[in-house]
Amino acid sequence: MYKACLLPLLIVVLAVTPLLAQEPTQPNRLELDLDIYKTEVQVLPAPDSSLLVLTKTDGTWTSPPTFSITKYNHELQQAWDKKITLDPVSSYITHYSEEPYSYISFTGENNDNFQFVKLNLSDGNFTKHEYKIEAIDSIYVFKVVAGNYFVVARSRKTGTPTLLHLNQTSGDIKPLPAVYGIESTFSDILVHPESQQVSVVMSESNGRISRLQTKVFNADGTLLNNYFILPTQDKRPMQAEITPGDSTSRLLIGNYGTRTMRYATGIFTVPVTAGAGSSRYYSFLQFKNFFKYMKPKREKRMRQREAKREQTGKESGVQYRLLFHDVYPSQEGYILSAEVYTTDSRGGNFNRIYGPTGYLLSSPRVYRRTMALALGFDKNGILLWDNTFPLRNMETRSLQQSVEVTTSPDGKVVIAYPDEDDIFYKIMEQDKYVEEDAELKLQTSDPNSKVVSTSMAGLVKWYGLNFAAFGWHRIKPENRETKMVFYINKISF
Repeated sequence: MYKACLLPLLIVVLAVTPLLAQEPTQPNRLELDLDIYKTEVQVLPAPDSSLLVLTKTDGTWTSPPTFSITKYNHELQQAWDKKITLDPVSSYITHYSEEPYSYISFTGENNDNFQFVKLNLSDGNFTKHEYKIEAIDSIYVFKVVAGNYFVVARSRKTGTPTLLHLNQTSGDIKPLPAVYGIESTFSDILVHPESQQVSVVMSESNGRISRLQTKVFNADGTLLNNYFILPTQDKRPMQAEITPGDSTSRLLIGNYGTRTMRYATGIFTVPVTAGAGSSRYYSFLQFKNFFKYMKPKREKRMRQREAKREQTGKESGVQYRLLFHDVYPSQEGYILSAEVYTTDSRGGNFNRIYGPTGYLLSSPRVYRRTMALALGFDKNGILLWDNTFPLRNMETRSLQQSVEVTTSPDGKVVIAYPDEDDIFYKIMEQDKYVEEDAELKLQTSDPNSKVVSTSMAGLVKWYGLNFAAFGWHRIKPENRETKMVFYINKISF
């Protein structure tokens, strides 16, 4: 009787142990005594496994606001703290990092002025460069190579995206050559440090047909190459991300449509230097886990319906909107992540299109996320696996990245997002689908303290398989009154 009971128990223990081994830890937490009503905080991961905490503290009638940047190491211990001098009305825009520097952009005293702080990560010493750029009214994203800034911005005159080159040494500003129009958008911009080049991927469409254009510039903004991916008779490339690496091995990984330019039917890969005839196309119907957000009976009916459409020569009715993330290198090749969403708006485009709030789109009432998607490819662009993370009840008013994704070289993918004082996550081992997502409750520094409320919760991928969760906690220490702190929790997988 004893042996008969022991065997099932042993099976349960062996089954649960791998799941417990993947439970994330919270090895470090930082609590800052800041005033939530007077302080703006940005948490910026740096490439040396540190975090930069940028604060703007409101001034008084007689003193201007103060700006400071504090560096914390991988254990959230302070490394240095620097006060920086900016225009009093300055606001953070975005940042870019590549060792040994981080570059942070700010607005200036008026809509024409932009400030860039170049920060030495080792000691906190910095220089500031100011530019008066009358041709633009906002900056979406920028990259830096050899002291030169490549800036994707919005034209003040037309409202369309434009690409500028800023020379840090001379202060010269010049527009870079490209075909810009109402339907032109930038879908990716990537620095190649080894060759000191910048690749810019553009999508152009007239609403019916589209093409992709990849421009390669050297550090001083000289156009080196221009490549086009043209549509085929039944497949129209829409948006794409570019892979890192040398110029002979770079791929475009993107999506394509068939009936409309508003919805994608699948994913394609193609060498940057090749034509559309070298593309590999993967319909969503070919994916193993793409439809796991559906109930099994619903997925079965859908696949049967699509099989009949294919037999009768009709186009696929499976169409989705995707918001791309970056491409991550892996031992096998590359991993691409994306968010699948719907919207109640009839206008607007989709995918990774830069705008003042992250993406340049019309203003629908709400975006509903269906799932997060991860795809593994080899170095030739052959699809190896797919996996998904269904997202329920996730709605946003703007189309920005809602989940954070990090990967390891061996292909493990962790997707996570914050919800109040909890972190919801899923660990993906290639195409091994796990039905349930997991939940992690954030811990306080004092185990006897309790979180009373959470405000403005955020999450950023940090380094390796580590995230930084941050926001404002009202906590109740034991036998003391409640207090408000700005928290940062390290979450390690």
